[in-house]
Amino acid sequence: MNKSIGLRILGQPDPTAPKDVHLVGRYAVGVDWADNHGSIYPFERLRRDCPCGQCVALETLAPPMAWPQAIKKADVGLAVTWADGHASLYPYAELRGLCRCAGCTGGR
Repeated sequence: MNKSIGLRILGQPDPTAPKDVHLVGRYAVGVDWADNHGSIYPFERLRRDCPCGQCVALETLAPPMAWPQAIKKADVGLAVTWADGHASLYPYAELRGLCRCAGCTGGR
């Protein structure tokens, strides 16, 4: 279930603007947001959350399907090219909504 970030508070940084994108360990990508929140997205979960709509329905992910070949911070979103050739573009507002940290999920 995707949740969306509410309205931006005047005078505060845009919570959907990424400051930094970096690897976290060997199996996840991290995003530090302009409001100083940090999100971690495991590669397999990120692939299943691909906006294309087809990846979520995959029963199993072969290793190349859950391994990024390239990750790029683009103007419109996070662009990921997977080792199997599939390309995903995660708009930043939607990506922020995918954060599963305790603060964003209410501890669930």
